[in-house]
Formats: sequence, C-alpha cells, structure tokens
Amino acid sequence: MSSRSGSPTRSAWDNRATLRSYNIEVDAARALPHELQEHVDHVLLRARTQPPSPNARRIVQTRLAASLENESTGIRKVEPLLLFAGEDDPTALNAVPRLSSKLNFNLSRDFLPPVPPGKDLVRLSQPQPDTAIGYLSNHQALSVDPQLATAFSVEEEEALGSFTLNSSLMFPFLTSQWKPATGESHMIAHAQSARDGATIVRYLDEFYQTAYTRHSTLLESSHISLTCDIQAVNIWIHWREVDAMGATRYYMKSIYDCTLRNEKYLVEARAILWNHIDNALDARLQSLKAALKSFRDRYPKIKATMAKSRASSKASASVASSIAYVSLPPTPSSNDTEFEPVKGDRKRQKIG
Repeated sequence: MSSRSGSPTRSAWDNRATLRSYNIEVDAARALPHELQEHVDHVLLRARTQPPSPNARRIVQTRLAASLENESTGIRKVEPLLLFAGEDDPTALNAVPRLSSKLNFNLSRDFLPPVPPGKDLVRLSQPQPDTAIGYLSNHQALSVDPQLATAFSVEEEEALGSFTLNSSLMFPFLTSQWKPATGESHMIAHAQSARDGATIVRYLDEFYQTAYTRHSTLLESSHISLTCDIQAVNIWIHWREVDAMGATRYYMKSIYDCTLRNEKYLVEARAILWNHIDNALDARLQSLKAALKSFRDRYPKIKATMAKSRASSKASASVASSIAYVSLPPTPSSNDTEFEPVKGDRKRQKIG
C-alpha cells in the first residue's frame, strides 16, 4: 500500500484566521443552540440496547502499531474499526445497507461559504474529506450484481439534477479528517473539517431553501464530522446561524472526544456514531425525502429564472422581485470531470 502523495489538493488547508474571515468558526467556544442540544442529548447520546462490537477493543490493541505508520497505513488500520462502510464495499463485514463511504472525496466548491461583502480574501482550499459517508447513489447500486438497496429512488435522485456536492454520493452526513500520530497537527484536521462541514451545511441550507422558500432549521442543515490523529478522536457538530447584522456564520463544536487508549470511551464514541447512522437512515432521511417533493417542482423553475437573469440586467431585476423571499441557490458549475482528481480507494475491511 503506497502512502499518500503530498499533492497541493491533498495538503491544502486554511488557517483559523482565514476561516474566520469567511465566518467559519473552528472549535467554537459557544453553547449549542437549544434545538441542536436537544438532538445531541436525546438522539446522539441515547443509550443503545445492542451489545457493542469488539471494534473498540481492537482499536486499543491496534493504536500503537498504527501510530508508528505513515498517514495512509495508519488510517487503513484504524478507520475501518471506527467508522462504517456500505454494501458496495466488497471488503466490508457487517456493511450498512443504503449507505456508501468514499475516500478523499471532493465536494463541489460552489457551496463553499462566499467571500463576505466588502472583503478581498484568498480563495478557500478545495473541500475534500478523507472519508465521506452518505447515501448510496442509484448509479452505483445498479452497477453491482445483485443490485443493492438505496435510500432514494431513481426519480428522487434525478430530481436533484446538477444540484449535488458530488454526484457519486447523495447528501453526505458523516465526514472525517485524519492525521498521522507524528507529522501534521491534529489542529490542521480541525481546520479542514471546519471547511468541509461549512460546505455541507451551506449545501443543505440551499436545498431546503429551494424546497420550502425558507432557510433550513438548525437541525436540517447540521452536519457531523470526526477528526483523528491515531492518538485521539473528536466528534464534531457543524451548524449555521445568522447574526444581528444579517451575516451567516458557520460553527463547529466538539460533542465528544477521547483517546484511542481507552476502550470504555471508544465504546461511547462508536455508540454516538451508530446513533447518527441510525438517525440518518430514519428521521433525517424522511426529512430529505419530504423536501425533495417540493424541490422537484421548484428547482427547474429557479434554474430557468437564473438563466434568464444572466442574459440581461433587466431580467436580473425581475428575478429579485418575483422570487422575493428565496435567495437563489448556487447552480453547481462543476460536473464530475471538472472535480480535481480523487485518489484511488485504499482497500480496507469494515468490521461492524
């Protein structure tokens, strides 16, 4: 297994000052809004009735050996024990139906937070989680024999059209950034995760805004991520708020952390992640499906209106008055061939 190359795409990250200029707060010293705190307390932290898998113990047993490896090899030893894979991964044991896990996964730059008005800033780096877990696409499900079950129908997926973060995975809901035990700081993973999380939060807000002519609720557009340096793991929640001046701010706050030496705490960390998976395949999925019904009707009209607005300034003024409440979502300009190259999959076995 070859190590990762230090390509500009892979190595790029934005420091805290740059992220703050874009209204992205890393490791926010801020209380969670009530709606999100309720979700954390009653959904993510609820006790599980299922007996824990042996993965936490295996992580403890593997940690030291993995920490002596380079980034790719260390991740390959620990990530399959901590996270999850779908049925499209032939190496996975106890795969989770209807989801998929992608490695070094590019997200569309169109949904990065924009430069705030009046500022002249350097461009944010390419959003690219080390892993992204979301709903299995029908295209990939149909490529497997026998065909795999999916969370969304072909018609529902087609309704999104080009409005995707990356067409090979639908609505990613759990991303991660990893660092080796020696070398790059875990703080860099925090910054990269903040960038990725803000991108996904903005995408979800634009999706719900298109569907319902209102901004998303805090929960609808929230996102969960994980960072790990083979010694410690953090689980984060990401969300957006609008401040008193009308500016959108993106926050990232830790909801759990522990070392990879402690089996008891790792069991608790994996329980949180399992609860998030369960919710993603239940309440969150139903929320997305309900919004897709309205999105299917409204998005083509908005795209057509946006096309006319680009044709003339008069049409642009007409758009502003006709759409009124809704701020138009960004139309993704990148197709699959325009994404920066995604590294090939690291083969890894998923275990429970």
